[in-house]
Amino acid sequence: MNKSLHLASGFVISCGTVTLDLQQAKVLLIRCRKTNEVLLPKGRKNIDESLQDAALRETWEETGHQAVLLPTSLPTLATGQVEGMLGHQEPVAVSQRVNDGVLKIIFWFSATSDSTICDHDRPTQEDEGFETLWADLSEYERLVTFEDDKQIARLVVEAAKPQIFPSSR
Repeated sequence: MNKSLHLASGFVISCGTVTLDLQQAKVLLIRCRKTNEVLLPKGRKNIDESLQDAALRETWEETGHQAVLLPTSLPTLATGQVEGMLGHQEPVAVSQRVNDGVLKIIFWFSATSDSTICDHDRPTQEDEGFETLWADLSEYERLVTFEDDKQIARLVVEAAKPQIFPSSR
């Protein structure tokens, strides 16, 4: 067994989504203007906020697109699964990074949104320099900068393929 302990001042919880437009067969991405990195939308969880709510809020704040959780049938170790359950809204992945001695734990969720509707009046932070991209399923892997983001997106895209609008494939 591998164990580690991180006190509250030594870690941060973030949440993000792999958001798909099922009708248009697209994946929602962001490009950081400062570094030109292409990423999945994510950000810090607020105090007393659920993981799911944080993921959806951060997606909206960073992209202007209101997402909703997309139930998935991906395997999970979460308890309470009922036989015959068609899907769940548990995290599809968790990633960890250490930067300047602080552990960043990122919970990832499957989501869906409409790429044709955007809220330009959303609250934004002044320092958020992101550009929103909707990438076709055939090109998102080429655009995404980091391998772990590609792997998480690939997992969600593959799981959602039966729901993607047939004429868009």
